[in-house]
Amino acid sequence: MKFTIFLTAIMIAVFGYQIIYVPDIAAFFNTYGFSGKNMIDRPYTILTSIFVHGGLTHLLSNILVMLFFGMAVEKELGWRKMLAIFFLGAAAGDLLSLVAYPFDAVAVGASAGIFALIGAGILVKPFDLSFYPFIVPLPLAFVGISYALYNVYGFLFDAGSNISYAGHFGGFFVGLIFGFRRQGLGRSLKIIILSLIAVLLVPIILAFLRRLMK
Repeated sequence: MKFTIFLTAIMIAVFGYQIIYVPDIAAFFNTYGFSGKNMIDRPYTILTSIFVHGGLTHLLSNILVMLFFGMAVEKELGWRKMLAIFFLGAAAGDLLSLVAYPFDAVAVGASAGIFALIGAGILVKPFDLSFYPFIVPLPLAFVGISYALYNVYGFLFDAGSNISYAGHFGGFFVGLIFGFRRQGLGRSLKIIILSLIAVLLVPIILAFLRRLMK
C-alpha cells in the first residue's frame, strides 16, 4: 500500500507547488499537460500530466478514489502490478483521447490511471469497501461499476465538458484486462454482471420506498 500513498503524495506535492510557485497556471498546464502536440514536442508530458491537477476538487476526488482502489489492487497484486496498471492505464487514456478530442486539447490529471485501478479493483477485490463517494461503505465492485456507468453517461450527454471521458475508458479497459487475466473470464463476467444489476436496482428500490412513504 505504500506505493499508492507515495503516488498520492506526489500529486499533493505538485498541487502545492502549483499554488505557491506557479504565477501563470495556464502556461504551466500547457507546458506539462498532455496533448497530441505536446506529445510530439515534449514526450515527457505523458508522465508529467498525470500529477498535475486543475483544482482542489479535481485533486481530492482523484486521490480519494486512488487510495481506496489503489490500496486494494496493491494489496492483492503487489506494488509492481499496481504501478503497471496505473501508468499503462494513464498512457492508454491519453492515447485514446487523441481520437476523441482536438489534437492540441490539453489534459491534466491522474483520472485515466485511476480508472485503470478501478477496472482492476472491481475484479480482483470486489468486496473491499470504499467510503468514497457515497460516504456509506460499499463494495468496490459496486462503486467501480457506478463510476463506469457515470462515465458512459458523461461521454454520451456531457460532451462539451472539460472531462476526458474517452481517456477514462482507455484506463478502465487496461484495468479490466489485468483483472480478466487474474480472475478468468467466467468469474470476471459474473462480478461485472451482478454488480451492474445491483447498481441498476438501487434507484428502483429507492423510488419504490419513496412511494411507500407518501
